[in-house]
Amino acid sequence: MASLQSTVCEKIMELLGQNEVDQRQRKVVILSQDRFYKVLTPEQKARALKGQYNFDHPDAFDNDLMYQTLTRILEGQIVDVPMYDFVTHSRLPETTTVYPADVLLFEGILAFYNQEIRDMFHLKLFVDTDSDVRLSRRVLRDMKRGRELEQILTQYTTFVKPAFEEFSLPTKKYADVIIPRGVDNMGE
Repeated sequence: MASLQSTVCEKIMELLGQNEVDQRQRKVVILSQDRFYKVLTPEQKARALKGQYNFDHPDAFDNDLMYQTLTRILEGQIVDVPMYDFVTHSRLPETTTVYPADVLLFEGILAFYNQEIRDMFHLKLFVDTDSDVRLSRRVLRDMKRGRELEQILTQYTTFVKPAFEEFSLPTKKYADVIIPRGVDNMGE
C-alpha cells in the first residue's frame, strides 16, 4: 500500500492499463483519504458552506473508520467505502465497493499524519508539488464545485496553506520516495 497525490495515482493506473479493467478484476485500486471526512454537525456544515471550516486539519478525518477500512482491504475483504459530496459537505448514504487487489494506492494530503495508518503502508511516496500549482488546481476544482473565487482564496490563505505547512509538509520525512513536480515528473 502506498500513499500518493491523486493525479500521480491516476497516471500510475493509466500506465498499468488498469483504467479499462473491470473494478472486480483490477490488480491496482485507488482509495482517497477524502472519502473519510467526518460527518459534520449542523454548525460545522454551516461554516463549511461559507468556506470557514478547515478540511485540511487532521481532525477533519474519521481516522477510526479509515483504519478499519484499510485493515479490511489489506485482509482481502470486499469493503464498502463512504462517498463524500464536496458541494454539500456531506457523507452520502451511498458507498463504493472496493474489491481486493494486489496493490492499493491510498492518497491524501494527510495520509502520513496518523502513525497507526502510516505504519500500514509498505511504500510511502510524497508528491512534492509547487505551491502555485497546488493553488491553481484548487481554484479550478473548487470553481467547478460552484464556489466563488474570493471564498476559495480566503479559505486557501486561512486554512489550506497553513495546514499544509503545519501538518502535511512535516510528514514528508516519512516518505520512502519523494516525487518532485508530481505527475509532471513521471515522463511519457
